[in-house]
Amino acid sequence: MIRHFTHVFSDLDALRADVAHGEMARAAESSRSILVQVYSASGAPAHLLGIAGLLEELLPAATVVGATTVGEIAAGRLLTNQTVIGFSFFESSRLQAIAMPCTRGEESRTGAELGRSIRASADDIAGVLLLATPLSVELGPLFAALEPEIGDFPLFGGGAGDYTRMRNTFVFAGGELLDAGIVAVIFTGTQLALQCEAYLGWIPVSHPMTVTRTDGPLVKEIDGRPAFEIYQRYLGARKDESFYMAALEFPLLIEREGQWVARVPVAAGEDDSLRFLGDIREGEIVHIGYGDAGTIIEHAREIQAASADFAPDAVFMYSCGCRRFLLQEDVERESRPFEAHAPTFGFFTYGEFFGTGRLQLLNSAMVAVGLREGGPRKASRPAAATANGGTRPPPDDPYDSQHTRVISKLLHFIKAVTTELEATNRELEKRSMTDTLTQLANRIRLDESLEAQLNSTIRGGIPFSVILLDIDHFKRVNDTHGHLAGDSVLVAIAQALRTHIRATDRVGRWGGEEFLVICPDTDAAQATLLAERLRQAIERQAIPGVGHSTASLGVAAYRPGDDASGLIARADQALYQAKHAGRNRVEQA
Repeated sequence: MIRHFTHVFSDLDALRADVAHGEMARAAESSRSILVQVYSASGAPAHLLGIAGLLEELLPAATVVGATTVGEIAAGRLLTNQTVIGFSFFESSRLQAIAMPCTRGEESRTGAELGRSIRASADDIAGVLLLATPLSVELGPLFAALEPEIGDFPLFGGGAGDYTRMRNTFVFAGGELLDAGIVAVIFTGTQLALQCEAYLGWIPVSHPMTVTRTDGPLVKEIDGRPAFEIYQRYLGARKDESFYMAALEFPLLIEREGQWVARVPVAAGEDDSLRFLGDIREGEIVHIGYGDAGTIIEHAREIQAASADFAPDAVFMYSCGCRRFLLQEDVERESRPFEAHAPTFGFFTYGEFFGTGRLQLLNSAMVAVGLREGGPRKASRPAAATANGGTRPPPDDPYDSQHTRVISKLLHFIKAVTTELEATNRELEKRSMTDTLTQLANRIRLDESLEAQLNSTIRGGIPFSVILLDIDHFKRVNDTHGHLAGDSVLVAIAQALRTHIRATDRVGRWGGEEFLVICPDTDAAQATLLAERLRQAIERQAIPGVGHSTASLGVAAYRPGDDASGLIARADQALYQAKHAGRNRVEQA
C-alpha cells in the first residue's frame, strides 16, 4: 500500500525533525520508492532549493518535485501563503523524474523529446504526473507533440501558479529549478492502480459568439470585433494589470466532443487581443461562462462516491485558482470529503492537465487522482468525523452554504433570461429577413447573400449565376380574381421554387411579383437549364381559384468586374427579352 504524510512547512529544523523521526522514518525504511511533492506560495529560489536540498539529504532515494502555487491543499483543506510538502511512500512501485527546460518556440521539440523519454523509461507505466510553467511555455504545441509518444495510461498534474499576479512561476525536480520548462514523474509497477477524474462545473451565461481571428495563443477577434471588447463590454474590464482578476471567474467556454472546455484569458494586449494559456481555434463558438457552485458541488459528490468505491491510499488534487476565487470559503466543500477516503494533498494551479492517451490542458477544472497499491481495502478512516472535521454546520441548517445557493439561483435566472432573449432575437432576425407572405428570404436577406456570394467568387474564382423571375400577367390575376387570389399565386410559385431549386441555391422574393434565385458554382448554361426546369414546374402547377400561371425568367452569370447591381441589371434585361418574346420562356444575358 501507499502511506502518505503531509507536512506544513515552518522552518528547516521542524522539517528535519518530522522526516528523520517517527512514522515517516519508519515508512522510509520499508518503502521501495518515495515521492515528495513540494507546493509553495513562495517563488524565492533560495526557499525552494533549500527545502529540496534538505529533503535530498534526508531521503536520498526520494523523487523530489514541486511547483509554485496560488493556493495549497492539505488534508482536503485550503491553505494560503504556505509551503506544503507531501510524502508518499510506495511499497512496490517505482518512480522516475524527468526535468526539461523549454524556451518559447521550442515547445514541439521539447514535447516530442519528453514523450520519447517517457516511452523509453519502462514497459509497465501506470501513470505520469506533469508539472509545468504555462506562463513562460506555450503548452498547447508541447502537449500536441507529447501526445503521439505516450501510451494508454493517465497523465495528470497542473501548471505552476503565482501569488504575485502571474510574474514568477517555477517547477523543479531535485535541485533543478526551472522558470520555463516541464517536470514529469513516471509511476511504474504492476500493483499500482490510478483513478483519475476531472470535472468543470462552469456553465455558459452569454449568447454564442464566433472566434473569427487567432494568432497562436492570442485571440484577435470575436464576431469580427476586437476580442478585448467582449470583456470590456460585459465585465467592465480594463486593459491593465487588473485584467486577469476581472476575467478570472469568467472564462470562455467551448463545447468540444460534447464537453465544455474553459479558457481563461490571462492578459489583454495593446491591440485589443486576448492571451490564453490554452488553445482556442478560429471558427469555434464560445460563450462567457461562470461557475455554478451547485453544479460544482454536485459533480464533486459524484467523484467522491467513485473515490470511495476505488478505496485509494492517497488522493492528489490539482485545482484551478479560479475555483478558489469563485467558491471562497466554500472551496473546501469539494475537497474535504475526499479526506474521508484517504489523505488528500495538492495545489491550486494555472491550468490543469488530464487525459488517458490524449492529454488535455484544462482551465477552471478540478483533477482528482486516487492512487492505490494492490486491491481495494475497506476504508479505516472515520468518514463522518473526517469529512465534517467538527466545523461544518449540521446538514439541516437552512443557512449553511448560502453563498453557493444564491450563486446557483442567480445563474439559473441569468441562463433562463439569456435563453429567452436568444430565442426572441432569433425570431426577430428571422422576421426581419423573411418575406411574410411567401416565407422565402426577403430583399434584405437576398442583398446580403448576393454580396457574400460575390465576395466568395472574387476570392476563389468559382462561377455563379442568378435567375430573375417575374410572374406573367400578374396584374390581370389581381384585377380578375382579387388580391387574395394574387397572394395565393405568389405562395404557390414560392412553393414551386422552394421544391425545385437545388440544395445549394438560395431563393427569395425580390419584390412584388419578382423572385430571385442565386446559384453558386453554376455557369450560364447550367443556370439556364435550372431556369427552364423552374419554368416548367410553375406552368404545370394548378392554383385553386386561378388555374395555371406562367413566369418569364432571365439568367445572368457573373463576369469579372461585376458588382451586384450590374449582375442584376443584366438578368433584368434578359427577363425583359423573355417578356418581349411572348412570355413563359427563359432568356440568357
